[in-house]
Amino acid sequence: MISVIIPTIQKKLKVLSSLISIISEDSSVDEIFLINNKPEIPIELDSKKLTIYTPKENLYVNQSWNLGITEIKNENFALINDDMLVCKDFCRKIIESEIFNNETTGLIGMSPSAIKLFDEENYTAPEISVETQPSFTPLKRYMSTGDWGIAIFGKKKNFYTIPDDLKIIYGDNYILYKNLINNKINYSVTNLTCLHLHSVSSASAEFSHIIRNDIVNSKKYFEETNQTQRKKVRQTSFQNSKFEIVYKGDICRVTIPDKNCTICLKYKNGNDVYTQENLYRQILKLLGTSEKSDDLSSEIALTLTKSQNTND
Repeated sequence: MISVIIPTIQKKLKVLSSLISIISEDSSVDEIFLINNKPEIPIELDSKKLTIYTPKENLYVNQSWNLGITEIKNENFALINDDMLVCKDFCRKIIESEIFNNETTGLIGMSPSAIKLFDEENYTAPEISVETQPSFTPLKRYMSTGDWGIAIFGKKKNFYTIPDDLKIIYGDNYILYKNLINNKINYSVTNLTCLHLHSVSSASAEFSHIIRNDIVNSKKYFEETNQTQRKKVRQTSFQNSKFEIVYKGDICRVTIPDKNCTICLKYKNGNDVYTQENLYRQILKLLGTSEKSDDLSSEIALTLTKSQNTND
């Protein structure tokens, strides 16, 4: 049996309700541990398998995962986002697989090939054949994982408590890293379709300062390896509506099309001078705005996180 842990701030209640309904019908799930991180608004959802935990204040994603692991009754767990829908028997198919039950396995998450665009006109489970069994591919890195962490499966013995100073992002990277250095093999499931609304909660402007702090705090856990990996990069790029980031070898170039200007930062003499924090400050400066612009700050922070993960 498996326990499912879902943190939520109730951004998309209809999606959450549909998700819990689908998971409740999964015969392998006998516990759904829902953490209501918006305690001022009670959650009213109906499922015999559902336990709702309401902390006094928002625990954010990573500390919610930590709490959930200590509270659930089963050894098998799934950490599932509240902004997605999964296919029928999603959990059962994974925990009954040979890969999940292999002693060498660490964690299992989602491959980009299994993640589809969410149509908010349709709140039903994505269809797959009853006979479909999960296919897995090894994940040999702990950064550059994209949306791997929207659904994470594992056993309690392979979960590592995420540090308190990582609140919203880098939690999945941290537990991936811990499993890798303990000689476990992590995997991505490639063919069990799920529907996902990207960054529904984390993209909120109210969390921009926390994401910035996570970026800074992550250095103590990842920076040495990030620098080593970064030297191997040929060229990667990421673009949004306001700026473009291109990494090529030791050079990181940021272009602001609307202002027709470009800056270049260089990895040099063993010092990582194009860290996300440096890029963040430079982009704000070029855009001619301040860190008090929460919407833009949030967009920059998330864009840098995604572009840096792609590069790493």
